[in-house]
Amino acid sequence: MKKALFLDRDGVINKTVKKFSKEKRRFIDDSPFNVFEFKFNKNIKNIVMKAKKKKYEVIIITNQPSILKGNFTMKDYEKINTKICKFLGIKREKIFECFHKENLSLPCNCRKPKPGLFLMAKGEFNIDLKNSLLIGDSWRDIIAGQKAGIKKTIFIRRKKDEFQIGNLEDEKKMIKKEIKPSKIINSLEEAILFLNF
Repeated sequence: MKKALFLDRDGVINKTVKKFSKEKRRFIDDSPFNVFEFKFNKNIKNIVMKAKKKKYEVIIITNQPSILKGNFTMKDYEKINTKICKFLGIKREKIFECFHKENLSLPCNCRKPKPGLFLMAKGEFNIDLKNSLLIGDSWRDIIAGQKAGIKKTIFIRRKKDEFQIGNLEDEKKMIKKEIKPSKIINSLEEAILFLNF
């Protein structure tokens, strides 16, 4: 079996984009809706290259309900995927996504915090989840990875600035729900050191 480095997309691979949510009636950190809004996070290519050298499969696990909500098209979504695959040197089939959304679709087993996407990746690529790694920026990422059996889970902070709200609320929710990642970090550079890449 192979070991994998699982990466959330928005907030880990790329920067989130501060947008006003009509649904929540406030500004939130959201997905980029096109390639022009899409910006890679510093050190993401470095960590992917180092993981590959250590013989980890690099797999992206992402909730993407914005298409179902009508915020952008599948064509725009695939343009972003093409950009990610080209930059990180991974194949499209290593991106596992859930397009479902509460109240807009039937219940599913793939939307994080459920572990379905991890289990799909396990079956598709013969992944040893117990010896795999996860980096996420949401409590949903951490709990989904832990439910899947991943022992080493890393929560990365997104600091508040002029471009993003940050994910302090996710960190508070982890404490409230007693979700304990293996490590909380402030940058992908810290992840490289912690993972001994």
